[in-house]
Amino acid sequence: RSLLHMKELQMRLIEMEKLASLGQLVDGIAHEVRNPLVTIGGLARRVKEKITDERLQGHINLIIHEVERLENLVKRVDEYKNTQGSTLKNGDIHEVIIDAVKDIKNIMQTDYIDIKLSLMQDPPLLMIDKTNLKKAILNILQNSIDASDKKGEINITTMPSEGGYMDLVIRDTGCGIKSEDLKNIFNPFYTSKMTGAGLGLTIAYKIIQDHKGDITVESPDGKGTIVSIKFPVIL
Repeated sequence: RSLLHMKELQMRLIEMEKLASLGQLVDGIAHEVRNPLVTIGGLARRVKEKITDERLQGHINLIIHEVERLENLVKRVDEYKNTQGSTLKNGDIHEVIIDAVKDIKNIMQTDYIDIKLSLMQDPPLLMIDKTNLKKAILNILQNSIDASDKKGEINITTMPSEGGYMDLVIRDTGCGIKSEDLKNIFNPFYTSKMTGAGLGLTIAYKIIQDHKGDITVESPDGKGTIVSIKFPVIL
């Protein structure tokens, strides 16, 4: 058991070092492309105001759209970079979950996804950073919404777990993740969507690690995705 624990810690350290290196790399790239993007986007919008040819207008609109897509990617890189180490304090995780659900409902572009809460009575206090943990939960929920394709259900459950832990489980009825892709989902820029920057689960992973927690993802064929997070309880 000791050897297995050491191996697990070693794998986590390797993963964290890899994410740190990738973070530095993408931060450097984002810094280099930020100013050229502003220039290209600004000039394209000026040109669009001065031409009337519909075919050229279409070309300019495509340039502006692609610039905006890259600008959003840079914003996601900034979000990843600015997710500083968490400052942990005694807190009620249910308050964070309820707050995150309220926010995600405000930004959802559909009324056909039902979010259901099944929260345990009298949850134990955890050492948490409310702001960062809310960000992690929001990123996970956004992934569930994106996978649900207009209609679906998201169930959020908390429960006690063995060994002095508390479980948070987020289960959706979306399209799921292919088994061969599961090993990559926490890597920066992994995404099955052409429109996404693929940093949501990377940010969530980093925050959960800061909380001394553990996050795993399962995706049974045709049965959506299950994100399970274990948090150590204050003893």
